[in-house]
Amino acid sequence: MPVIVAKKAGTCTAAGCGGRVLKGEYVEYSAATGTRHLECAGADQGKRPNLKAGKCRCGAPVAPREGSLSLKETLRAGRFRKQWLVLCVRCG
Repeated sequence: MPVIVAKKAGTCTAAGCGGRVLKGEYVEYSAATGTRHLECAGADQGKRPNLKAGKCRCGAPVAPREGSLSLKETLRAGRFRKQWLVLCVRCG
């Protein structure tokens, strides 16, 4: 994963961490795993925070900063497609 300098504060997406990533801190980033502390690079994927309002797969509305996101990758017509799914507290 590429190492970048965080342009804004956020949350570490590694399972078991969930700590704050500070602006200006060196982090590892990829679209699939999100922002992680350098020491959390080898950890399993944790919950990614939901920053926008959406609708869960069960149909429940999810407010911003509630629930979590899950990345679903599918193969259609020889191309990979990435889709972020919003999960409510019950489904997550």
